[in-house]
Amino acid sequence: MKILLVSDYFYPFTPGGSEWSVYELARALKKNNVEVVIATLNYGAKTKDVYRKVKVIRIPFLKKLQSSRSVVNPIWQNNPFFFISSAYHLFRIVKSENPNIIHIHGKFLIPASIIVGFLSRKPTIITSRDKQILCSIGKCFFDPNRLKACSFWEYLTSDFLWFYANYVSKNLFALFYSFIGAVWSRIAGSLIKFFARCANKITAISNSQKKYLEANGFKDVQVIYNTARFTSPKVLPSKTKTVLFVGKLSKGKGVELLLDAAEDMLKEQKINFLFAGNLESQKIKSRLQEKVFKNQIKILGGIDYHRLPALYHQVTVAVMPSIYPESFGRAVLEAISCGTPVVVTNIGALPEIVEDKVTGRVVEPSKDNLKEAILDIINNEKKYRQNINKDYAKLKEKFMRAPLKEYLKLYKEQLK
Repeated sequence: MKILLVSDYFYPFTPGGSEWSVYELARALKKNNVEVVIATLNYGAKTKDVYRKVKVIRIPFLKKLQSSRSVVNPIWQNNPFFFISSAYHLFRIVKSENPNIIHIHGKFLIPASIIVGFLSRKPTIITSRDKQILCSIGKCFFDPNRLKACSFWEYLTSDFLWFYANYVSKNLFALFYSFIGAVWSRIAGSLIKFFARCANKITAISNSQKKYLEANGFKDVQVIYNTARFTSPKVLPSKTKTVLFVGKLSKGKGVELLLDAAEDMLKEQKINFLFAGNLESQKIKSRLQEKVFKNQIKILGGIDYHRLPALYHQVTVAVMPSIYPESFGRAVLEAISCGTPVVVTNIGALPEIVEDKVTGRVVEPSKDNLKEAILDIINNEKKYRQNINKDYAKLKEKFMRAPLKEYLKLYKEQLK
């Protein structure tokens, strides 16, 4: 069996966790004697490459990236020229590699993959990893009780205005350019959604993500969790009181909420806070420079994926205080796989990964709740690490073995 994994981004361009989920799936498939090829866009790397024994073929793309953790403006991928050109190049890859199945991860290469699957008579599977397929801005999903994406009118009068206020320079040209881009993204998004419904199968990476997809018209969605690597957990408590955040330093990730809790805790005791991720908000940047955080908070920037386990082993607790509904929460699973307890909010898929008061804490998103949960783990770290060690076999089955078995079963079903 040969699987073509199609991803908008892949190493060395890895702006988020999705690219590493694709890599871990490829790695697991190869260990089970499944041939794997990854097709991705070329933002400035070799056309053909091998990354840790996984073959990578890159589709020609006009826009190049200077940073491995940045993304291109979606207008480069949300246009008819891109849909047609990417379909042409992807068709050539399929003709030369002859995979049995085209498995799509991401959003922008969905139209090309579906077209190529139809022309080459290859089954197509989409794994939905975020809410971009439902709404390109996504401000509407900050309401945790809302599942359905905003209407076009709400998109313009609420989502776009929020985006403009937070991310766009305040001048007429920027306003006009961003408005045209937002309108076109919405139109192109509808086209992408149309193609997505033509896939042979759609999977979601959590039950939470499945609910959002089904509320927006997708049917027969199967849940298959992200795969992760489980080796051996650290059982001994850490030497210092250290709190770790891994992810984009943005509003949706709850960084401001964590800083509120950190400010209170630092008034009472000495705790080190580490932030590993790209800083996206000027407001958060200014907040981090406040006197109260001096010498107690360290910004590590983006950390190489393969160096993260060593970082998880060093800290007392990892925190993901998201106020935006996470489709999964890869950093949370990575921490637990290293034996490190976590604190998460009860938003999106995070409660599906963490068992409250066993492998970590699951709390309502508030400063006081976050503070109480972090201090609970700091004061009872040994107990939480022992809990993870006790449940390690169960966690390994749920998040490493079971997802692989389900994908292999799904592939075989699609080939019948």
